[in-house]
Amino acid sequence: MSAPRSTRLTALLLYAVLLVLPTIVLGGLHWHQLKLDHAALLEAVPGDAQDAARRLEEALARRMAELLRRENERPFWEYHESYFPPGTIGAEIALVPSPLAATEHSPEILAWFSHSTSWEELLPSLELLRGSRALDPASAADEGRLRDAAVLLFEDELRESVVERLLRTRNSRNLAVPLPVLAVNLSDEEDVECLRDELPALRGMESRSQTIAVSDFQLRFWVEPDGTPRLAATRNVRVPRARIADKSLPECFRQMGRLNTLRQGFFLDPELVLGSLPRALAAQVLVGTQAWVPAGARAPQGTTTAIPVDPLRAMGFQRLSKAGDGFASGLIAVDTRSLVARFDTQKSRFLLVAGMLALSLATGMALLLRSVSKDLDNARRTENFVAAVTHELRTPVASIKLHGEMLADGWVEDEAKRAEYYRRILKESARLELLVERVLEKGRLQRETATPEPGDLAALVASLEPSLRMLAPEGVDDLRFELEEDLPPAMVTTEGVRSIVSNLVENARKYAPVAAGGEPVLVRVAREGQAALIEVLDRGPGVPEKERERVFEAFYRMGKEQERHTKGTGLGLHLVALHARSMGGRAEVRPRPRGGAAFRVLLPFA
Repeated sequence: MSAPRSTRLTALLLYAVLLVLPTIVLGGLHWHQLKLDHAALLEAVPGDAQDAARRLEEALARRMAELLRRENERPFWEYHESYFPPGTIGAEIALVPSPLAATEHSPEILAWFSHSTSWEELLPSLELLRGSRALDPASAADEGRLRDAAVLLFEDELRESVVERLLRTRNSRNLAVPLPVLAVNLSDEEDVECLRDELPALRGMESRSQTIAVSDFQLRFWVEPDGTPRLAATRNVRVPRARIADKSLPECFRQMGRLNTLRQGFFLDPELVLGSLPRALAAQVLVGTQAWVPAGARAPQGTTTAIPVDPLRAMGFQRLSKAGDGFASGLIAVDTRSLVARFDTQKSRFLLVAGMLALSLATGMALLLRSVSKDLDNARRTENFVAAVTHELRTPVASIKLHGEMLADGWVEDEAKRAEYYRRILKESARLELLVERVLEKGRLQRETATPEPGDLAALVASLEPSLRMLAPEGVDDLRFELEEDLPPAMVTTEGVRSIVSNLVENARKYAPVAAGGEPVLVRVAREGQAALIEVLDRGPGVPEKERERVFEAFYRMGKEQERHTKGTGLGLHLVALHARSMGGRAEVRPRPRGGAAFRVLLPFA
């Protein structure tokens, strides 16, 4: 394997190990992690949906528990339109309006109701107080149906078993209530004068109290025959018989002497409780791709997981009929299309980044190869230049030394021979001088900027003709000049034109020497478009197309230096290009018709 090829392979291996391989490994790990994350998200969908359903059910339960807590704390006497509050016995009995009818309440409550009855008299006395929608005409028209529903609840309680009643009693709270409060609020008497007449009796009972049992609210749900859903909360207020010493109390207070049970409760708005409330809470607890699908609605297209949620069960409602089974049950639906779309987006971004990295790495590799090749080529040209300079220096130095020693030692007695040796010494010295001048000229052109001036290009080239012909091989007329007259002045420098013409002629003599009687090298000055043309044409082997740009590079010579028979350092054509550029022109080489090469320099007119 050659050294340049080995160097390029080493550079590629280092580039692959230091950049390409880590990029591929990191990219593969990132892609693998993307796939793992996507699979984990899909696997977590059912569990996340179950967790979301649990959070929604807990939120519904908390909301209903808060509503029941407020209502459980409400005293039983507020379920009347007007009642007798504790601690208000004065000059007369003052009945105050119930806050249930006088203030704004929870929007979920349609109406409050209360049955005032005893187990000795099974027929109920119903009182209904409208809730937050009391002023709604459409809701007011439903008042009769609400009364019927309240009676239905009371009749359902009468059918309860003893065990069910005992269970209800176990969830009761005992409260001590002053006897005057019980006497007035349990009385059916609405005659205020009668109540006032009994003030002395009431004052006599003011220091005494009676313990009553108040159960917690129980939630009920049923569907009426016409399909109307009903939601209600009910509680029992159990008032034991009060022991009253004076048996001659008027009839309006005799109710205290009986075993009383008050059936109280309120109706909830199904539209709010089963519709708006789950939807609002779902908006708070659901995340990402999860969506609430209410009862009767169709799950979105693309749903892969649907977890049922029963708001009635979550809030603690007891179904009173089988017709309510499954009623108002919604779904937590998960649409995984967004997850797939997100993965597709991530995949597209990954591929885009991977493509950009691949392009960057490929560009880097190409630039690296180009840089390495350029460095190797420069090294090879430098090596060729050193070899050429060594050869170019050794030959004239050896010749000068040989002829100088022969002259110094007196070996040459013939004056003609002595003169010939002097001429050879001068010729080799001029050759050395030309080599040094070219190296210095290259550095000067790269450091300094020439200042071209308008001049007669044809006259400048004509002035070089004698010196060029003197350097021709003995006995060979190898140059022919064609100089167009009346050319416009061109932007030139005398030194630049001299160097261009002499180097092009010398190059032609090296690579396309003219034999005796052969076609001479043509030096031509003419107009070409808007530029002046200096052209040197030979009948040599020409320049291959792939070498036509490189022959003007510094130290570049076609072929290997060890196998080359022509003298030179690779600076002549490079100096031609530098001088052409310094005068605002350019140098090029083209194939000559019928064989040979045409070296051309185009210079702008003034």
